[in-house]
Amino acid sequence: MIIVLFLAILTLLALYANPFIRKHNTKIYIAATLLSILAFIFRAQPIATPFIQGFLGLSFFYIVMITGAIDKKHLIRTKFMTLRREYSIIGFIVITPHALNYTIQGLDGTRSLEWFGVISFLLMIPLFVTSFIKIRKKMSSKTWYRIQSAAYIIYLLLFIHLILNFTQPINLVLYLFLFILYFVLKTIKFVKTGKLR
Repeated sequence: MIIVLFLAILTLLALYANPFIRKHNTKIYIAATLLSILAFIFRAQPIATPFIQGFLGLSFFYIVMITGAIDKKHLIRTKFMTLRREYSIIGFIVITPHALNYTIQGLDGTRSLEWFGVISFLLMIPLFVTSFIKIRKKMSSKTWYRIQSAAYIIYLLLFIHLILNFTQPINLVLYLFLFILYFVLKTIKFVKTGKLR
């Protein structure tokens, strides 16, 4: 349920700290990277749980994901859209300790390798790299959109990954609610506009 808290915080930040985040995005990326490194080093400590269990990263990605499904008329979509790039970059950074931890455990035989999670993380890498403006400017819009369209595959893989690996029944209910909400909103929007983006 900590995801609900993170989603609320990220929403409030989008509403009231939007300009600050965009202005200081590089510093925030560096801070997120340092925190992620520390979380991985001290992954056995309870304080690292939001990183190691992937709750924080999932929260960032869900905001990025749901933004594309919200009707353009809503203010919250406008706020989310202006931070979509920053949230996706931060999301990848803070989900990395989770991916590394469980991949290492899968490779050393401590636990079974979670292939849906591994594949979704690998697909995130080109999206992460091309989210930076300097990289995006070197690409054609058509190529950039093709790469970014892999997000839909990632969303599906993440959904399967979460359903197969939930830790508590309440988390399963929450994951089902969040993803069903996304698919319903996305379907409604697609019916209205005929566009996935």
